[in-house]
Amino acid sequence: MAEPERVESAAKDAPLLEVRDLCTYIYTQWGVIKAVDGVSFTLRENETLGLVGESGSGKSMTCLSLLRLPPRPAGRIVGGEVLYQGRDLLQLSEEEMRQYRGRHISMILQDPLSSLNPVFSIGTQVGEPLQAHGLIPEGGIRKRVVELLRMVQIPTPEGRVRDYPHQFSGGMRQRVAGAIALSSEPQLLIADEPTTSLDVTIQVQYLNLLKERQRQSKLAIIFVSHDMGTIGRMCDRVAVMYAGRVVEEAPVAQLFDNPAHPYSEALVNSMPSVETTGDRLPQIQGDPPDMHNLPRGCAFAERCPKAMDICHEQYPPIVTVDSPEHTTACWLHVAHPPTPSAARMAADGSAGE
Repeated sequence: MAEPERVESAAKDAPLLEVRDLCTYIYTQWGVIKAVDGVSFTLRENETLGLVGESGSGKSMTCLSLLRLPPRPAGRIVGGEVLYQGRDLLQLSEEEMRQYRGRHISMILQDPLSSLNPVFSIGTQVGEPLQAHGLIPEGGIRKRVVELLRMVQIPTPEGRVRDYPHQFSGGMRQRVAGAIALSSEPQLLIADEPTTSLDVTIQVQYLNLLKERQRQSKLAIIFVSHDMGTIGRMCDRVAVMYAGRVVEEAPVAQLFDNPAHPYSEALVNSMPSVETTGDRLPQIQGDPPDMHNLPRGCAFAERCPKAMDICHEQYPPIVTVDSPEHTTACWLHVAHPPTPSAARMAADGSAGE
């Protein structure tokens, strides 16, 4: 099958990627987990969108869903659209989708030990996308693999191409995963906590490498991290996820300076700074909700110090806060929230009876 051509955006500001109401559910013997529940966002070329939130909030599942790779057989994409350059990836055949994975859209997975194949050499795995998509003649693949390993700071790459994943440290495996993702020069890179295994010095070099690649090729990046400091340094916009939904989206400066959702505020306040005093940082009280049995209303209400009665009855609409680019799903910013009784009647389908 012919490879899909890279096309220029119809308009300068047209998004490279547009996700609309994406839903991915996990079907278990205990019930259905709405791991991704109506997620929407856009991403333009040369832009970095950060996804933040606690473990289990749906960040990684969202990223896997963009590539149509939810864990099977339990995971299923049940709704929504993933428009890449205007084409809905969810409507493609599996053969057509293979032409996008690794070539146009690449992903650095969170755990390189499980994503790298233990029975193939590092050189074979880094060169596989180049071979699969016919990007480089067979005779030039090894040379390109050595260049890629050197690019991600692998020492003596000429010799290491013959080694296997177990012969690399955790940080080196993480850098190899980055080399694989960047090998085909994609237009969209999904980086799922790519610096977790790296020490501080290598982490800085790795992040600088991603930014340099972005400057050279207008690479669009979805950057997943728990580290709010790294998010602040790397990203243009941030989407905050909680219980499978985006609860706030904003330019990075606005999110840090004026978080609108109490959950976002708690994440920002948990960051250490030079002004931090005392022995302990602020903590988010309570535990994330049981995804098998989500409460009615806002899933964060039980942990929220600002929760109102309506928060426990009905999920809030998405509203604009202080600019068109800054939105949140929180009743605190709804001009005229319904009364709890009205919300309860609407949720029960009994309004007007």
